[in-house]
Amino acid sequence: MMKKYFIPLLLLAISSTAFAQKSSSNYKYSINLNDVVEDKLQVTLLTPKLKSGEAVFHLPKMVPGTYAIYDFGRYISAFKAFDKKGNQLKVNQTDLNSWKISDAGNLSKITYMVDDSWDSPEIKGPEIFQPAGTDIEKDKVFVINNFGFFGYFDGEKSIPFEVTVTKPAAFFGSTSLQANHLNPTTDQYNVPDYYSLADAPIMYNKPDTTVLHIGGADILISLYSPNQKATSADIAKGLKNMLEAQKEYLGGTLPVNKYAFIISLTDNTHIRSYGALEHSYSSFYFLPESFNPAQLAETVKNTASHEFFHIVTPLSIHSEEIGAFDYDHPKMSEHLWMYEGLTEYAAHHMQLKYGLVDFNSYLKTQAEKLNEAMHFNDTLAFTRMSKGVLDTFANQYNNVYAKGALIGLCLDIKLRQLSNGKYGTQNLMKDLSKTYGKTKSFKDDELFATITKLTYPEIGDFLNSYVAGTKKLPYKEIFASIGVDYEPFINVKKANFGKMGLGYNNQTNRLFVADTTGMNSYGKKMGYQKGDELVSINGQSIPEISKVRQFLDSVRTNLKEGMLTVVVSRKDSNGKAAEVKLSQPVEVQEDKQYNILKEYPVLTDEQKKLRAAWLNTKV
Repeated sequence: MMKKYFIPLLLLAISSTAFAQKSSSNYKYSINLNDVVEDKLQVTLLTPKLKSGEAVFHLPKMVPGTYAIYDFGRYISAFKAFDKKGNQLKVNQTDLNSWKISDAGNLSKITYMVDDSWDSPEIKGPEIFQPAGTDIEKDKVFVINNFGFFGYFDGEKSIPFEVTVTKPAAFFGSTSLQANHLNPTTDQYNVPDYYSLADAPIMYNKPDTTVLHIGGADILISLYSPNQKATSADIAKGLKNMLEAQKEYLGGTLPVNKYAFIISLTDNTHIRSYGALEHSYSSFYFLPESFNPAQLAETVKNTASHEFFHIVTPLSIHSEEIGAFDYDHPKMSEHLWMYEGLTEYAAHHMQLKYGLVDFNSYLKTQAEKLNEAMHFNDTLAFTRMSKGVLDTFANQYNNVYAKGALIGLCLDIKLRQLSNGKYGTQNLMKDLSKTYGKTKSFKDDELFATITKLTYPEIGDFLNSYVAGTKKLPYKEIFASIGVDYEPFINVKKANFGKMGLGYNNQTNRLFVADTTGMNSYGKKMGYQKGDELVSINGQSIPEISKVRQFLDSVRTNLKEGMLTVVVSRKDSNGKAAEVKLSQPVEVQEDKQYNILKEYPVLTDEQKKLRAAWLNTKV
């Protein structure tokens, strides 16, 4: 589920008066960021008025969009409940995330300690993806994903929550929530329900912020860099053009008044994955500080081009499984093809449409998605995978960013064909937003019928055949209609490199030999050893991670004779590194190159017309 360097994932919780329940009170939470004890913070809750008898208090088992069970209750300790006189009430922890409290009619206060998920290796269970987790670093930074700190009672998620945060005077809370600054050391947040609270992370640190005003929205960029190696202004420069393009893609204005990009960098070199998590009005990023400012800005921009589009879906278009998300017994929707796939498609289509990338770069990205999709089960219906993504089909999840985006491409072009270029997925998403909207959920099994009604019978057939069915997407036909030739594979001759597993060291910015178990005979002749860091190949330095694949493919394709010489940095038994030159005569082998996309040298009038409509350009 998690990809190193870039994981576009989604977190959404929809608040709605449709879920309102009667209650005579609200939740009143408080935490003090000055009182850190062994990387833990105490949470105090003045409870809402509950009925007599037993009450069950929960922290989420899962939050929407992470597509994994995390059991946030694992990080809670010293849980206590009190009546108005300060007497302790009987508490029984019934599972990892639930506490049953006796005599709930007299319950007045709850206290418990929260440990941070970023730095608690002693706590058993699955690792929590950092952008979905919590971090407590006294006098440095506090990452407060609210679902990791604050819980709720059975049947009482849809009443108001008040959260009071006591903080160091020099700290600022970056969030999409509206803060009431009671004094220089106290902030208060008021939200209508738990869905809204869980949907808005807060990061407290000494502020480094930049605000952009785009499309009628205030866009906050907030950064924590432990060694001040980057600034929010650097990132804002990289985001501005992308956000301007997204504004145009969404019709000239942004459908939010405020949005927050919250970015925490780490100098910890032992992290296994980095990425981002999307919320309705913000997105949280966890990235290595070893990236130089240009790399960081580019990484955030590329990630944000996906994440920001989630303000459309599932914020305004979502099923009942998301609209009334069950944090205790989560149920998955069938429509990840839309939530993640169409969002990923729009992120790249937007960049092409508004000149942020050229046509050849776009085709290269689509070829990469075609290659990525080959690693997954292409005969598995996407709706079925989506429904079972928590368990049965968990290993298929990342296909939402590959085949899911390709579904979006095919659907968009198919719509353009049927409408004589006048209607595409941008129009469809606007119409679905009008049909449903933030407070109205659709039934999973009714979405295709609604889309068919809004569009054409042929689109219903497309969805049932290629999304709910097992037919392979008609890539040849779709690409040809916009003047692009698609070949599933061609035979090419390439230099043998050794066939070993490669990794990337963020600290040294180098490729390294991570696994030699599958290394072929040529690799053994070269003499690669596990742990070798690649310095150069035939005198050419290894480029940054985003360009490595293209570099290696170019070397293998163009090197047909002579010598292959690889300089590696190798540590001896004492840990001292020295450069070692490995060299062998070039050995050429026949290889398959998959998913070739090439623009036709001459386009027909029909191809020109459809491509112009798809990209909003002149014929």
